[in-house]
Amino acid sequence: MKHKKLFLLSHLVVGVCVLTLLLSGFRIASQQRDFWLNFDWLLPQGLVHIWHVIAGVLLLTSLPVMLIALLKQRNESPVTKVFNQIGSILICISVVTGVGQFFFEFTHFVVRFIHYYSALGILVFIALHPLRYYFQKPVKYLVHVIFEPLTYKRSYFYLGTFFLASSSLYLITLSTPETLQSHVIADDVFIKIDGKDNELTWQKAKPVTVNTFAGANFYEGTSQITLKTLHNTTETYFFIRWQDPSESLLHLPLVRDEDGWHVKSHGFERFDEKEYYEDKLALLFSKSCSIAAAATAHLGSQPRYDLPKNSHKKGYHFTADGVVDLWQWKAVRTNSMYLADDSYISKPVPPVVGAARYTAGYQQDKDMGGSYVLNWNWYSHDSVTPKRLPAYPSSNARGYASWFDYKAYSPELDNFPVGSVIKSVLYRSNQLEGGRADVRAHGRYSNGYWNLEIVRKKSASEQTDIDLNEGVCLWVSAFDHAQVSHTRHVKPLQLSYEL
Repeated sequence: MKHKKLFLLSHLVVGVCVLTLLLSGFRIASQQRDFWLNFDWLLPQGLVHIWHVIAGVLLLTSLPVMLIALLKQRNESPVTKVFNQIGSILICISVVTGVGQFFFEFTHFVVRFIHYYSALGILVFIALHPLRYYFQKPVKYLVHVIFEPLTYKRSYFYLGTFFLASSSLYLITLSTPETLQSHVIADDVFIKIDGKDNELTWQKAKPVTVNTFAGANFYEGTSQITLKTLHNTTETYFFIRWQDPSESLLHLPLVRDEDGWHVKSHGFERFDEKEYYEDKLALLFSKSCSIAAAATAHLGSQPRYDLPKNSHKKGYHFTADGVVDLWQWKAVRTNSMYLADDSYISKPVPPVVGAARYTAGYQQDKDMGGSYVLNWNWYSHDSVTPKRLPAYPSSNARGYASWFDYKAYSPELDNFPVGSVIKSVLYRSNQLEGGRADVRAHGRYSNGYWNLEIVRKKSASEQTDIDLNEGVCLWVSAFDHAQVSHTRHVKPLQLSYEL
């Protein structure tokens, strides 16, 4: 095949890949950069992370062919040559920083900054690149670039080579997740769940560090999370430490103004609170090690046509089939109970008429009582009526309060001065009950880090849990006073148990 034909074919593949990467990349960027939510109608939805990685790996195999063919065959004017060189450099920068993030998990702010702004540069390049051809011969240019490469007999051989090489690279990379080794301990070794790893056995566990990114409020959106794990014959223990610039215990406080009570918030009306919310940590366990959180992260306002739209436009978690185990530790709502909220992700459940929020496949395990409640009857952005009132006004709304320390709301008791604040989280008891209480946990904040200790039995107690055993993959995400805007990492960790 002549260099011109090879160039046209590789140019077509590169063009499709770059367009896919830009659209999917800006959708992924919308998880942290709200500007791109304005283009929700344009950007792709669903398992965007997977398509982004597939297109990136295919670009990695086809771009060198295009650049070599370009050097071999093209005679261009100096201006056009410089312009195309700029475009080639931008694409190469984007590829290199993308390779660093996916294959080597380089998630430093500078790498992500360069990756994002090189994509913006490519967007400008694409807008300008075809203009001189289009205005001269629009129809002929489109046919020449898009359809002519497919008329060559050997094109399909080269296309097959591109796809085979990229598929092999993709599968090999995903088949080797990093191992989280669980150190074995005797059944009679006592581990106190107190957010401290001061027992001698913890010093024998090998830590693994994950660089997570794209969360709200963290420094440059990143948090370095370190995990280590122990196990005996019946239980698995985790000790998790992560960076967090502040201890956030102010959770949607109620504030009294001249018109009554309202929830102090910044985004809660669309279920994307980023200011007045507790810190959290989530652990997701799956038998699948697919990227995009075991293929549960479906981005967009309506990632499936038969589901209701979500107001924050950031997507839903759900599976195609089966369940994924999800534990959520919450600094206000569960920490004082010494628990993490045991939840799961499944196929999307049907919407409930009148429900304030639809969560698709994200659901909680069975609750048999003892839960916390939020201190209002019906939420409105303008005003709320508290369920219960404290005996005295206060300026401190951090943490939680006991249901029984507050009195039932009545207009007669509502004589609080303007500016008073009350807590929104009320404990009806000191424990969750039922399946939601399967995971014991406690965290402590110290010197810019949360330290969290978690334990659960290896054997699943419900159908919505999964057994913790060899080969199970896990993901970890941190929330810095944010409702849904958590950090993330691309590839999972895989549990391995010492015998």
